[in-house]
Amino acid sequence: MNNKVLMISSVLATSLFLGAGSAQANTTTNNNMNQQDMSMNEQMGQMNNNMNQQDMSMNEQMGQMNNNMNQQDMAMNEQMGQMNNNMNQQDMAMNEQMSHMEQTTMMPYYNYNGYTTYDGQFTQDYDFVRALQYDNVMIDGYKVNTATSDKDVASSKTVYDTTIDMNKDGQVIHITFDTKPESVSKEMFKKAHMSNHMIDEGKTTDGSYMTYETNNGMYKAFFDKQGYLMKVMIS
Repeated sequence: MNNKVLMISSVLATSLFLGAGSAQANTTTNNNMNQQDMSMNEQMGQMNNNMNQQDMSMNEQMGQMNNNMNQQDMAMNEQMGQMNNNMNQQDMAMNEQMSHMEQTTMMPYYNYNGYTTYDGQFTQDYDFVRALQYDNVMIDGYKVNTATSDKDVASSKTVYDTTIDMNKDGQVIHITFDTKPESVSKEMFKKAHMSNHMIDEGKTTDGSYMTYETNNGMYKAFFDKQGYLMKVMIS
């Protein structure tokens, strides 16, 4: 009886010891797993931090790239604007030159060479009348310089039947040419020159005269006592 009790006590004690050992082993295993979880969590947290830092770095780089692109766009826009301004200025300069060329080309011009007494009708020519208005008539290679302020005659020369009066600097201030006798009446001359502005009309010892104003000068037609054109003076 006593031996059975001892055996049962021994078995119980062994069971309790084994149970205690098993509990300690389970506790140790759980602790190791918890530590591994914590380590994995720390690693995951570190990886997340690294990824966040990489994202921030990439965002900064993208932002810097966008800023650089915006600056490049602004620089290109400034260059394009400057190019457009230069082109507009060039267009304006070309337009001014073209306008000047057109004005120069379209200005009425008349050139007469030879004896003015040979052809009595050229003084009635529309182109001659218009060229007088624009101070752009040349007779035998000479044209009046209406821009000069020195109107004093210092010398004269005769070419065919035309007299050229010049100042001391050799600038032409008067051109006087004779016309074909009894070929152009006063009424004919008036009619042909009606587009120009007559500023004076009067009598002379030899007949009469009419004075016309031009853009920068004048011209005067002289008539004999019978009313025929004798000569014209351009000033």
